[in-house]
Amino acid sequence: MYRFIPILIVLAACAETDLPEPGSAELDAAPVDLAFCKGEPFAQSVGQPVSTIQASLPERSRVLGPDDIATQDYRIDRLNVYVNGAGVIQRLTCG
Repeated sequence: MYRFIPILIVLAACAETDLPEPGSAELDAAPVDLAFCKGEPFAQSVGQPVSTIQASLPERSRVLGPDDIATQDYRIDRLNVYVNGAGVIQRLTCG
């Protein structure tokens, strides 16, 4: 009986999970508190070109396009501005 436990663990690790797709309503539904990264003044900028706010972004902010490479470190004081290929702001997050 106990010899099957390692096999079950391996099978459980290989199980497929249902993660939300980027840009889906399920992923975007969570409210974002931009106070930690000084992004509150830019909350109404979603849907506008990033060039309208880029000069006034906080010091520790970054603008990320659809194919940009970004580090995976989490910094609560960093504002992330996600833009599409045309440079239009899609969402804002802290981290």
